[in-house]
Amino acid sequence: MRTIAFIVSFLTIAACSMPDICQAQTATADEIAIDTNATAKKKFNIHSPSLAGISSAIVPGLGQCFNGKYWKLPIIYAGFAGAGTAIYFFNRDFVKYRNEYRYRLNGETGLIDPELGGYSDASIKSMMQYYQRFMEISIIVMVVWYAANIVDAVVDAHLFHFDISDKLSLRWQPGLQYNQFNYKTSLHPNIHLTFNF
Repeated sequence: MRTIAFIVSFLTIAACSMPDICQAQTATADEIAIDTNATAKKKFNIHSPSLAGISSAIVPGLGQCFNGKYWKLPIIYAGFAGAGTAIYFFNRDFVKYRNEYRYRLNGETGLIDPELGGYSDASIKSMMQYYQRFMEISIIVMVVWYAANIVDAVVDAHLFHFDISDKLSLRWQPGLQYNQFNYKTSLHPNIHLTFNF
Protein backbone atom coordinates (compact mmCIF):
# COMPACT_ATOMS: atom_id res chain seq x y z
CA MET A 1 0.00 0.00 0.00
CA ARG A 2 2.83 2.39 0.84
CA THR A 3 4.58 1.48 -2.40
CA ILE A 4 1.51 2.38 -4.45
CA ALA A 5 1.09 5.68 -2.58
CA PHE A 6 4.78 6.46 -3.14
CA ILE A 7 4.56 5.69 -6.87
CA VAL A 8 1.42 7.81 -7.33
CA SER A 9 2.98 10.69 -5.39
CA PHE A 10 6.20 10.42 -7.39
CA LEU A 11 4.35 10.40 -10.73
CA THR A 12 2.28 13.41 -9.72
CA ILE A 13 5.30 15.41 -8.63
CA ALA A 14 7.23 14.40 -11.75
CA ALA A 15 4.36 15.30 -14.03
CA CYS A 16 3.79 18.64 -12.30
CA SER A 17 7.43 19.57 -12.77
CA MET A 18 7.09 19.31 -16.55
CA PRO A 19 6.52 22.89 -17.75
CA ASP A 20 4.83 21.97 -21.03
CA ILE A 21 2.01 20.08 -19.30
CA CYS A 22 1.34 21.86 -16.05
CA GLN A 23 1.90 25.53 -16.73
CA ALA A 24 -0.93 27.70 -17.89
CA GLN A 25 -1.12 27.89 -21.64
CA THR A 26 -2.05 31.34 -22.89
CA ALA A 27 -1.55 33.21 -26.12
CA THR A 28 1.47 35.47 -26.49
CA ALA A 29 2.15 38.22 -28.98
CA ASP A 30 4.26 35.83 -31.05
CA GLU A 31 1.38 33.41 -31.44
CA ILE A 32 -0.95 35.96 -33.02
CA ALA A 33 -0.39 35.87 -36.76
CA ILE A 34 -1.59 38.32 -39.40
CA ASP A 35 -2.72 36.91 -42.74
CA THR A 36 -1.42 38.37 -46.03
CA ASN A 37 -4.95 39.61 -46.86
CA ALA A 38 -4.80 41.90 -43.80
CA THR A 39 -7.34 39.83 -41.90
CA ALA A 40 -6.21 38.96 -38.44
CA LYS A 41 -6.22 35.35 -37.41
CA LYS A 42 -5.64 34.46 -33.83
CA LYS A 43 -3.82 31.26 -33.10
CA PHE A 44 -4.41 30.57 -29.45
CA ASN A 45 -2.89 27.66 -27.67
CA ILE A 46 -6.15 26.16 -26.42
CA HIS A 47 -6.34 24.79 -22.89
CA SER A 48 -7.72 21.31 -23.43
CA PRO A 49 -10.42 20.07 -21.00
CA SER A 50 -10.17 16.55 -22.40
CA LEU A 51 -6.42 16.46 -21.68
CA ALA A 52 -7.09 17.67 -18.14
CA GLY A 53 -9.75 14.99 -17.63
CA ILE A 54 -7.63 12.17 -19.04
CA SER A 55 -4.63 13.30 -16.99
CA SER A 56 -6.74 13.33 -13.85
CA ALA A 57 -8.19 9.90 -14.68
CA ILE A 58 -4.72 8.37 -15.11
CA VAL A 59 -3.13 10.01 -12.05
CA PRO A 60 -5.58 11.73 -9.69
CA GLY A 61 -4.61 15.36 -9.25
CA LEU A 62 -2.64 15.63 -12.48
CA GLY A 63 -5.52 17.44 -14.20
CA GLN A 64 -5.58 20.02 -11.42
CA CYS A 65 -1.83 20.37 -11.82
CA PHE A 66 -2.35 20.89 -15.57
CA ASN A 67 -4.81 23.66 -14.76
CA GLY A 68 -2.35 25.30 -12.38
CA LYS A 69 -4.44 24.59 -9.26
CA TYR A 70 -1.71 23.00 -7.17
CA TRP A 71 -3.51 23.79 -3.91
CA LYS A 72 -6.12 21.13 -4.74
CA LEU A 73 -3.62 18.25 -4.67
CA PRO A 74 -3.51 17.85 -0.86
CA ILE A 75 -7.32 17.92 -0.74
CA ILE A 76 -7.60 15.22 -3.41
CA TYR A 77 -5.06 12.93 -1.76
CA ALA A 78 -6.52 13.54 1.70
CA GLY A 79 -9.89 12.37 0.37
CA PHE A 80 -8.35 9.24 -1.11
CA ALA A 81 -6.39 8.59 2.10
CA GLY A 82 -9.52 8.97 4.22
CA ALA A 83 -11.60 6.67 2.05
CA GLY A 84 -8.77 4.15 1.78
CA THR A 85 -8.26 4.12 5.55
CA ALA A 86 -11.98 3.58 6.12
CA ILE A 87 -12.01 0.73 3.59
CA TYR A 88 -9.02 -0.88 5.30
CA PHE A 89 -10.45 -0.76 8.83
CA PHE A 90 -14.00 -1.75 7.89
CA ASN A 91 -12.67 -4.62 5.75
CA ARG A 92 -10.43 -5.84 8.58
CA ASP A 93 -13.34 -5.98 11.03
CA PHE A 94 -15.69 -7.45 8.41
CA VAL A 95 -13.26 -10.32 7.74
CA LYS A 96 -12.84 -10.91 11.48
CA TYR A 97 -16.59 -11.24 12.09
CA ARG A 98 -17.17 -13.16 8.85
CA ASN A 99 -14.56 -15.77 9.79
CA GLU A 100 -16.03 -16.03 13.28
CA TYR A 101 -19.51 -16.52 11.84
CA ARG A 102 -18.26 -19.21 9.42
CA TYR A 103 -16.43 -21.07 12.20
CA ARG A 104 -19.59 -21.11 14.30
CA LEU A 105 -21.74 -22.33 11.40
CA ASN A 106 -19.27 -25.13 10.62
CA GLY A 107 -18.98 -26.12 14.29
CA GLU A 108 -15.23 -25.45 14.48
CA THR A 109 -15.04 -24.51 18.14
CA GLY A 110 -11.25 -24.61 18.25
CA LEU A 111 -10.98 -21.63 15.87
CA ILE A 112 -13.43 -19.35 17.68
CA ASP A 113 -11.91 -16.04 18.74
CA PRO A 114 -11.89 -15.90 22.58
CA GLU A 115 -12.55 -12.17 22.35
CA LEU A 116 -15.89 -12.87 20.63
CA GLY A 117 -16.85 -15.91 22.67
CA GLY A 118 -19.51 -14.06 24.67
CA TYR A 119 -21.46 -12.94 21.61
CA SER A 120 -24.35 -14.90 20.14
CA ASP A 121 -24.42 -16.06 16.53
CA ALA A 122 -27.03 -13.41 15.68
CA SER A 123 -24.81 -10.68 17.15
CA ILE A 124 -21.81 -11.90 15.17
CA LYS A 125 -23.88 -11.93 11.97
CA SER A 126 -25.21 -8.45 12.72
CA MET A 127 -21.70 -7.07 13.27
CA MET A 128 -20.47 -8.77 10.09
CA GLN A 129 -23.26 -7.10 8.08
CA TYR A 130 -22.60 -3.77 9.80
CA TYR A 131 -18.92 -3.70 8.81
CA GLN A 132 -19.67 -5.03 5.33
CA ARG A 133 -22.16 -2.22 4.76
CA PHE A 134 -19.75 0.50 5.83
CA MET A 135 -16.91 -1.05 3.83
CA GLU A 136 -19.11 -0.91 0.71
CA ILE A 137 -20.14 2.68 1.47
CA SER A 138 -16.45 3.60 1.79
CA ILE A 139 -15.74 2.02 -1.60
CA ILE A 140 -18.60 4.03 -3.14
CA VAL A 141 -17.24 7.20 -1.51
CA MET A 142 -13.81 6.51 -3.03
CA VAL A 143 -15.30 5.98 -6.51
CA VAL A 144 -17.36 9.18 -6.21
CA TRP A 145 -14.27 11.07 -5.02
CA TYR A 146 -12.33 9.76 -8.03
CA ALA A 147 -15.12 10.87 -10.39
CA ALA A 148 -15.32 14.28 -8.67
CA ASN A 149 -11.57 14.67 -9.19
CA ILE A 150 -12.01 14.15 -12.94
CA VAL A 151 -15.08 16.40 -13.18
CA ASP A 152 -13.28 19.15 -11.26
CA ALA A 153 -10.31 19.02 -13.64
CA VAL A 154 -12.54 19.16 -16.73
CA VAL A 155 -14.74 22.01 -15.43
CA ASP A 156 -11.71 23.97 -14.28
CA ALA A 157 -10.11 23.56 -17.71
CA HIS A 158 -13.32 24.73 -19.41
CA LEU A 159 -13.34 27.85 -17.24
CA PHE A 160 -9.59 28.46 -17.61
CA HIS A 161 -10.01 31.45 -19.94
CA PHE A 162 -13.19 32.77 -18.30
CA ASP A 163 -13.00 36.54 -17.85
CA ILE A 164 -13.54 37.69 -14.27
CA SER A 165 -12.17 41.20 -14.66
CA ASP A 166 -13.75 44.39 -13.30
CA LYS A 167 -15.29 45.13 -16.71
CA LEU A 168 -18.01 42.61 -15.98
CA SER A 169 -20.82 44.12 -13.93
CA LEU A 170 -24.53 43.87 -13.28
CA ARG A 171 -26.64 46.78 -12.12
CA TRP A 172 -30.27 46.58 -11.15
CA GLN A 173 -32.77 49.23 -10.11
CA PRO A 174 -36.53 49.60 -9.73
CA GLY A 175 -38.20 51.57 -12.48
CA LEU A 176 -41.33 53.29 -13.81
CA GLN A 177 -43.16 51.64 -16.65
CA TYR A 178 -45.28 53.50 -19.18
CA ASN A 179 -48.77 52.03 -19.39
CA GLN A 180 -49.65 51.66 -23.07
CA PHE A 181 -53.35 51.06 -22.49
CA ASN A 182 -54.28 54.37 -20.84
CA TYR A 183 -51.13 56.33 -21.82
CA LYS A 184 -50.19 57.22 -18.27
CA THR A 185 -47.02 56.73 -16.35
CA SER A 186 -47.61 54.60 -13.32
CA LEU A 187 -45.47 52.74 -10.87
CA HIS A 188 -45.29 49.06 -11.70
CA PRO A 189 -42.95 46.60 -10.06
CA ASN A 190 -40.14 45.94 -12.50
CA ILE A 191 -36.38 45.62 -12.49
CA HIS A 192 -33.95 47.07 -15.00
CA LEU A 193 -30.89 44.90 -15.49
CA THR A 194 -27.81 46.34 -17.17
CA PHE A 195 -24.93 44.08 -18.18
CA ASN A 196 -21.57 45.65 -18.95
CA PHE A 197 -18.82 43.58 -20.51
